[in-house]
Amino acid sequence: MASQNAPANAKRLLKALIDRANSIAPEGRVNQVAADTGLKEGEIRPAIKYAKTQGWLEEAKFGHTRGWLSITPSGKAAANS
Repeated sequence: MASQNAPANAKRLLKALIDRANSIAPEGRVNQVAADTGLKEGEIRPAIKYAKTQGWLEEAKFGHTRGWLSITPSGKAAANS
């Protein structure tokens, strides 16, 4: 069931991250925002995975930082659609 809702949950998560000015954030923060928006534990991973598969979220590319995610331009567009 959670995977069926992954597209809508991914968009909901992206919008919440953008609204909180977290377009680049550590994965733990992304998970917290997801929980704050009402996503249940079993819905968070599928939503993030779906967003990555669609090219809406990617691993942040700066320095030696690992575990950070960045919303792509297509992710920003998807959040606003």
